[in-house]
Amino acid sequence: MTSPAPSGPNDVEVFRQLVTEIEGWYEDQRKSDGRVDPNVMCAGVYAADHLSRAFPLTENDYRTKSQVKGASGSRIKKLLAAHGEERVFLREGGRTSRGTVTLVASLANLINDCLSKHYSTDPNDQARAYIAWSLQEWFVNKIQVDFFDKERLQVEIDPQLPVAAAVAAMIEAGRVRGGNAAGAVAQHLVGAKLELRFPDITINNESYTTADQQTNRAGDFQVGDTGIHVTTSPSQALFTTRCAKNLTDGYRPRVLVPDDKVAAAEQLRELAGLGRQVAVQAIEDFVGTNIEEIAQFTSAGVKSGLRQLLETYNTRVNKVEVDKSLMIEAPQNL
Repeated sequence: MTSPAPSGPNDVEVFRQLVTEIEGWYEDQRKSDGRVDPNVMCAGVYAADHLSRAFPLTENDYRTKSQVKGASGSRIKKLLAAHGEERVFLREGGRTSRGTVTLVASLANLINDCLSKHYSTDPNDQARAYIAWSLQEWFVNKIQVDFFDKERLQVEIDPQLPVAAAVAAMIEAGRVRGGNAAGAVAQHLVGAKLELRFPDITINNESYTTADQQTNRAGDFQVGDTGIHVTTSPSQALFTTRCAKNLTDGYRPRVLVPDDKVAAAEQLRELAGLGRQVAVQAIEDFVGTNIEEIAQFTSAGVKSGLRQLLETYNTRVNKVEVDKSLMIEAPQNL
């Protein structure tokens, strides 16, 4: 669906004035930690939707006895999709939150006041459609920036399964997110595991995009005389350059890849002529086995170990990554 056109240049200026006021309202809702409750964004989308049908906005236009009129998971999904956003936002669409209707009410008052100041009579249908659509687009952008871009990775973890399965689920969540997320998740999981396994050793912690050469390390991690390389996409150059240099410099190279990439990594190792000089291991096993050992192979210990792994992972990510959405939401069953 395309944006409705303004009826004239005055509509564009009125919308700019409205956004200036709503920006202030929106920032007032921001919490001390910088987050904005998703119901705030949801309220904005609904307020704009009701504006598309009526002005001035009255309680009869936007509310029932205790909630926003028309609020539902399917409704918010449809409104976001109209602006090209297909990801799942609030499954209930703010319907079950009493705060949403209060937020819509305050927005309705702000919208009514602003538009009344700038139009001698009520805005015509075209002007109202343009402003409503543009306002909704503005709030969809806020959802993308303040919700989707900052939402932690969601992972289902069953502590009754081997820890390797949980590690695989975390890496898969990164793959689903796209971009470099899977690689970053893998690197920080390995860093978290090393920190837990060797509490008396300082385990380096750099952002995912920091190259080994910048830090003069033997790999993504250097423990003892071992250079540990973590990658979700093994390449020939990893073995012919970095691992080969490790061997020349007296280091013991170890390449960690997802389980489904082990065979490919081993083949690349052979093509590089390094035979068994380079250890290749699945990230899932490298992390999972140690957590199981630290947990002394008990169910209660594994659950505690998984919780510690996630907490350590999130702390490491929070310290060095600009993208906080790489952090993983701890499941309630841990």
